[in-house]
Amino acid sequence: MAKWKPPAKNSASTVETDAGTSGYGNLLPTILSVYHSPDWWIDTGENIHVCADVSLISTYQAGRASSLLMGNGARAVVRGVGTVDLKLTLGKTVQLNNVHHVPSVKKNLISGSLLCQDGYKLVFESNKFVLSKYGTFVGKGYESGGLFCLSLTDTYFNFVNHVSHDVDINIWHSHLCHINFCSMTRLAGLNLIPKFDVVKSSKCHACVEAKQPRKPHRAAAARELAPLNLIHPNVCEMNGELTKGGKRYFLTFIDCCTRFCNVHLLKTKDEMLRYFQIYKAEVENQLERKN
Repeated sequence: MAKWKPPAKNSASTVETDAGTSGYGNLLPTILSVYHSPDWWIDTGENIHVCADVSLISTYQAGRASSLLMGNGARAVVRGVGTVDLKLTLGKTVQLNNVHHVPSVKKNLISGSLLCQDGYKLVFESNKFVLSKYGTFVGKGYESGGLFCLSLTDTYFNFVNHVSHDVDINIWHSHLCHINFCSMTRLAGLNLIPKFDVVKSSKCHACVEAKQPRKPHRAAAARELAPLNLIHPNVCEMNGELTKGGKRYFLTFIDCCTRFCNVHLLKTKDEMLRYFQIYKAEVENQLERKN
């Protein structure tokens, strides 16, 4: 019988408060630690609010030594508690009280049960959820990677502030769908993206190839104004396939003025001369009748 092994460090882990923390019971909510993110995620199995970034916490108070027991057997230290104000997309603000600061947890989690205790209502439908309070719409969020992420107004800007200003301008140019450099300068002036030193002579090779204008076609040569003055003969093989009558080639005569076309089937190419003489005689007879 195989020996039981604890889950890997990157797998889903459970957490419970020690005796040092009180007021939340001994439930075992789930925490998924994958990567550091400034977003906030709804967790209906969690019994506490958890934040990894201390800069997001206001009225911070360093608590006495306490820890959280992770599902992989490790313990995560709780540095303190505080209040977090989340600004939602429609201008509403949700205040989270008694948020635990746990630096080793890489996702900021909102306890669904604590939201309900504060009078909020969570309605999950398909790949989104709606947050309301006493019948008034507060905010919304969407499913991402198996969890529900709350839509915030300042999430993107917090992410930008953590990006190194040494990132190549071409990377941002690609991320913004190859936007022109003048617009990137305006975005940098609004502090929406890092500021760069734009070189006037710099060019994006993909933009040059994709946006290069095509030169106009040359004007077509003037056609003959009178029918039968100029005839274009052409012979072509039918891709090696034979017709029911054993014909391998076809011959065309195209009038330059009227674009009228005559087609003849040939067994061999030497038949072209005979058909050409026949067609020439017919053209001469038609010209005589016309004159």
